[in-house]
Amino acid sequence: MNPLEEWYRQLPVFTRAYATAVVAVTLALQLQWVTPYQLFHSSRATFGGGEYWRLATTFLFLGEFSLNWVLNVYFIVRYCRDLEEGSYSTRPADFVWLVALACAALLALAPHLHAPFLGDLLVTALTYMWSRHYSHLFINFMGLITTSAAYLPWIMLAFSSVVEDRWPTADLAAMAVGHVLWFLSEEWPLRVESGGSRPLRAPRVLCRLLHQEIEGDQPDPDPGFDLNAATEADSGPEPDLEPEPDADDQTAPLVQRAPYAAAADE
Repeated sequence: MNPLEEWYRQLPVFTRAYATAVVAVTLALQLQWVTPYQLFHSSRATFGGGEYWRLATTFLFLGEFSLNWVLNVYFIVRYCRDLEEGSYSTRPADFVWLVALACAALLALAPHLHAPFLGDLLVTALTYMWSRHYSHLFINFMGLITTSAAYLPWIMLAFSSVVEDRWPTADLAAMAVGHVLWFLSEEWPLRVESGGSRPLRAPRVLCRLLHQEIEGDQPDPDPGFDLNAATEADSGPEPDLEPEPDADDQTAPLVQRAPYAAAADE
């Protein structure tokens, strides 16, 4: 196995699937098997025309091969992998559920943002979530700036604004989506007023599908395990408790008084 294949196989499931889908769509565009017109999302094309695949392909289109495309794929591989293997290593269903909620929120905002392609915005939302989870780290952005990870989305925002010469309204909306999802899933449950509730907990069916432990569930007992018998075995036989003889009781057994009597005779 060559190093590239080994690295690819070591990627976690969601990161590998998402990066592979992005590369596959980009190759199909380069080979002219599909056109951007077949991939973008709009209510009229998606729901009016019954072309529901656009709900997915709008998140897979990151443009043609370019520096911006390379950066976005790098962010997917780096930051999604950190989230999947780090913060959500024991909660894969919660991670997938948050990504699905981010997609749903961006789809709802798309008509107002005039954004037919949402891949860049999803990457921005995920990068923002990563920056909140790993705000204690320091990173070097493109070899130019070393800063706290918490400022990475804002640096990307300024970079995008300068390069594309536009006000990044859509990117700000994507960061807001990432912030709301991070706050409700990670910050809010830690606050006293929340009562420990997790409003963005993944559905039970998704937890079972991805083998995530469901909070509040108790493991099913072994069918051949007799709980009552085990309880009795652990408790053991009841001790035979008899009251100790009273020292003033003249009817105490003689066997207990014999040693003292012998000592007195000596």
